[in-house]
Formats: sequence, C-alpha cells, structure tokens
Amino acid sequence: MIYKNEKHIINIIKYSPPIFIISIAIIFILFLYIEKQSTFIDEKKNIKNEYLSQHKEIIKTQVNELYDFIIKTQKDTEIKLKENIKNRVYEAYAIVSKIYNENKDTKTKEEIKKLIKNALVNIRFNEGRGYYFIYTMNHEAVLIPIARHLEGKNFYDYTDSKGNYLIRNLVNLAKDKNEGFHTWWYIKPDDLNKEYKKIGFNKYFEPLDWFIGTGEYFVDFERMVKSDILDYISKLSRSSDNYFFVIDYDKYFLSHVKDEYVNKQSSSTNDFTELDKSITKMVKIAKNGEGYLQYSQNIKENKNEYSEKTSFVKGLQNWQWIIGKGFYEDELNSIIEKKEKYLNNKFNRYLVNVFSITAILTIILLIVSFYISKVLEEKFTKYKEEIQNHLDENTRQNHIVSQQSKMAAMGEMLTNIAHQWRQPLSVITTLASGTKIQKELNTLDDESLVKSLDTISDTAQYLSKTIDDFRNFFKSDKEEISFSIQEVLEQALKLTGDEFKNKSIDIIEEINEFQIFGLKNEFIQALINILNNAKDELEKHPEPRLIYIKAEQIENYGVITIKDNAGGIKEDIIDKVIEPYFTTKHQSKGTGIGLYMTEEIITKHMHGELIIENVKTTYEDKEYLGAQFTIKFKLSSQI
Repeated sequence: MIYKNEKHIINIIKYSPPIFIISIAIIFILFLYIEKQSTFIDEKKNIKNEYLSQHKEIIKTQVNELYDFIIKTQKDTEIKLKENIKNRVYEAYAIVSKIYNENKDTKTKEEIKKLIKNALVNIRFNEGRGYYFIYTMNHEAVLIPIARHLEGKNFYDYTDSKGNYLIRNLVNLAKDKNEGFHTWWYIKPDDLNKEYKKIGFNKYFEPLDWFIGTGEYFVDFERMVKSDILDYISKLSRSSDNYFFVIDYDKYFLSHVKDEYVNKQSSSTNDFTELDKSITKMVKIAKNGEGYLQYSQNIKENKNEYSEKTSFVKGLQNWQWIIGKGFYEDELNSIIEKKEKYLNNKFNRYLVNVFSITAILTIILLIVSFYISKVLEEKFTKYKEEIQNHLDENTRQNHIVSQQSKMAAMGEMLTNIAHQWRQPLSVITTLASGTKIQKELNTLDDESLVKSLDTISDTAQYLSKTIDDFRNFFKSDKEEISFSIQEVLEQALKLTGDEFKNKSIDIIEEINEFQIFGLKNEFIQALINILNNAKDELEKHPEPRLIYIKAEQIENYGVITIKDNAGGIKEDIIDKVIEPYFTTKHQSKGTGIGLYMTEEIITKHMHGELIIENVKTTYEDKEYLGAQFTIKFKLSSQI
C-alpha cells in the first residue's frame, strides 16, 4: 500500500507538466494559424535602403557644391591677382608723386631720385615676395631691390626664358597706354637660379620719364588661394562625423577634422584599415572623375574603434586633389533604430494579445502548482496513516521515529520541489510566449521553432527526472555512478541556455575533462541553482553580462568555478546566502532555498566543499566585480 501511494504521488508530479505543456502548445499553434503574416522585416529593409540612398545623395551634393566653389575661385584667381598688384603700384605711384612734388623746387632730380629709391627699396608685401621695380624709358634699371648690383645697367636686349624682350615690352606698354598688365618669366627672391611665371602691372611716371611696376609669381599667389580654400574647408567641418577631407594624389592629407593628420602622408595615420588599398582606390576614383567608396575608419580619437564609412570623392585634376565627404553607418543605424521603434508601435496590439495569453497561462500554472501541493499533502498524510496501521507493533516505535525524520525531510523537499519547478516552468512559459512574438513579427523560422519545442520537451523531461531524483534521495539504495564533468555542464547549460540567451548573458567556458563519482542528477541540480542565481543578479545590470565556467583537475582534486560580473555579494550577507530561506529577492521571486539545497548536495551528498567569495574579472580591458562559486572535491579512486 505504501509503494502504491508513493507511485501515485510521483505520477502526479511527473505527468502534470507535460499535460499543461501540450495544452500550451496547442493554443500556441492555433494562434500561429489565426494571426496574419507581418511585413515588418520588409519595412525595415525599405527604410534602410531609403536612408542609405538619401545620405549618399546628400554627401554627393555637398562635395559637388564645394567642387564648384573651388573651380569658381580658381577662375577668379588671376582677376584677384591683377587687382592686388595694380593697387600696390598705385600706392607706390602716390608715394613717388608726393616725394617729387614736395622736393621738385628745392632739390635736384638726382637728389629726388635717391629719395624715391630709398623710400621704395625696402617695401615688401604679399608675405615678403612683393617689391617695386623702376626702369627708365631708355631701358635702364633704376631700382631692383632683389638685385641691386644690376641697377644702372641697360636691359634693352634682356630676354626671359621664353625669349621675350621683357624691358622693351614694358617700355612700349608705358608709351602706348601709360599703364597696363604684362606677363613674363623672372627669378624669385628665394630662388635666384630659376625663372617663374609672373604677372605684373606698370605705370608711367612722366616727370622722371620712369615706369614703376611690381609683379606677383602666379605659383605663389595660387598657393595663397589654396591655403585660403583649405582654411574655408576646415571651417565647414563641424564635428568628427560631419566633415570634408582633402587628400592629394601623393596621399598627403591637406585638410582633415583631425589637425594632427594635416600635411602628413596617410600611411603615418591609423585612420583606415587596409590603408594602401583604400587610398589607392580613392586616387583611382578621383583621377577618373568621381564615385563612392566604402571602407573601415577610426571614429574615436585615441581609440582603436572602427566603423564602416561610405564616402563620395571627386577629383580636382589641375591641383591633383581628392575632395570627399562621408557618413558613418553607426550614425545611420541609430536613425534606423529610431524608425524601427516607431514601426514597433504599430505591432503593439499583437504584443498585447501575447502578453494576455502569457498572463493567463502563468495563472493557470500557479493554480495547478497549488493544487498539486494540496494533493501531495493529502497523499503524504494518508501515507503516514497507512504506515502507522500496517507496521508490526514490536517495531512500530522505531518506524515512527524513522518516518518522522523522513517526513520532516519530505516536508522540506516539498518546498524545494516547488522552488525547482518555478524556474523550469518559467522557461517553458517564456519560450512559448517568445516564440509567439517571433511568429507575430514574421521572424520565426523552422529551426527556431524546433529548437524551442525541443527545449520545452527537454525541460519537461527534466522536471520528470527531478521528481525521480527527489524520490531516490530518500531511498537507501541511491546509486552513485561515474560521470563526465563535460557532460553534466552541457546538460545544465542545455536546460538554462535559452533563458541566458534571452537575457543577453554570455557563457564563457574553459572545461578540462575529468570524471566524477557521485550523484549525477543532484550535481546537475546544484550547478543549475548556481547558474540561475548568477542569471537573476545579472538581469539587474547592464551589458556585458558574463558568466565564466571553468573546470580543471588540480592534483587529486576536481575544481569547478562559476563566476559572474554582476557586482558581487554584499560583504555583510555573503556568509548567510546558503542559509535556508535567506534571500535578497522579493518573496514572489525567491524562497531562499536554492543555494541552501546546493550546499547540501555538494557538502553532504558529494562530500565536497563550496566556497563563495567576491572576485574581480577583466573583460575587454575593463574590470568588473562579481560573485564566484568554487566547488572542490577529492576525486574518488572508484572512477
């Protein structure tokens, strides 16, 4: 009679969860067929394509506008140059006129000429390159500030490197038009060995039969214009993710948001990955006209963090410049995420349905669990009565003592059973509702569905096996076996893996295989309790959420460590966490029996040691604090 009632109790515990899971699955499948297919994924793709196209067009337009500005500036360069030198000659003419008019009645012409030369000889402008020269209408040099030894010489037969009679042409210009512009080739103050193209302006001064002039080297003035344009471009670059860049065909940065890159060759920076290929492609595109290029670029100063960037580049052929601007996909992804959130609101009505069903199923499972607890209580009461009625009177007292001890343990185990059921049933409910949401959003594929159903089936079987283990826990013939540490860790993670994944928790394993002799299922339960405890704490913390599992054999001991980065356990309660019914959670979320049961299994049934402490862990160059559970036991010679 005793064994019949006991079997009845176990059957109730074993088969109730599968019945409820089958019911949930039937309801879930019905909803999958009733709900319409969603086009959410297609909408997200359309948004992404639209934004990519829009941003490409924006940077292309901005680069073309800058290109047009530079072309216009180039066209205006000679006009500005002529205006500049003409004004300078007018200034010199005014000085000469004033000196002459103030001294013509009191000094000789030779004295006046000397005063004029002394007044003009040291005047410099245009960054020191500009100076005044004076010649007589008889082709004689009066003032050449950069070559004073040539003053007084006749330049009637002087020709520049192009064969032009320079002074003859200037004299003829002064005779014909009194003033005007002229182009010739002449030495530079900083390079007396080579002649450069020069644009000049000359004006005739009749009282002394002179013409006064000055000129500017086109290459120098163009360099000033380039500098002004680069300064203008740098002011257009407002931030590290919204800027123009200019690179010449020799791969030197001429303008960049990072000042330290300017005038350096790209090979000396860490701005790109696969630098040579990226810059070579830019040069090729620019030489052929214009185009887009995608590459990986450093987006944060002094940090090796990279992002995909799309740039539009255009070649300025006469200056051999690459003008470009780009956008980071990180920025684009942020915009897309905002759009996705907006679209997600359209599906709230579907989510409300799913949450409602989940709430109803949860209530049903709670009611069923309460009902099963009542049934178990009645069965155990009847069990005690049958024992008392059927035991021989001579051994009755001994059995009463024994059974009272066993029943006290059973009462405690009932609480443990309820605690152990709560998390697996939560896994089942979460998987069911999560799969439903995936289907509503049209993101559920066959592989995910099969995987979820397999996990539900495995969890249900685990519930069944847990009851068998608890029953065996009170039998005197409980069997210890040799089993693999790799195997039990895989089984523990298989039953909890989906929930860790849903909570964005990463498991980092370092398993060195060895064999354990003991109670396999109880040891799995102990591991699950520790893992679930870490999971509950990690839920309260931001990502990254990490659990490290390490197993190794040290001499004749097996050592398993499980640690997290959830901030650790407060020092004033760390010694209390394995006490029965001690919990830091709300009473609706924990009973405080999990770690107590874990400690019982490891120390009393496995004859091992459980050490709980706070340790620091380094992950991606950042230090985290977390709790570490160390299980240590001597490896049996029976293995």
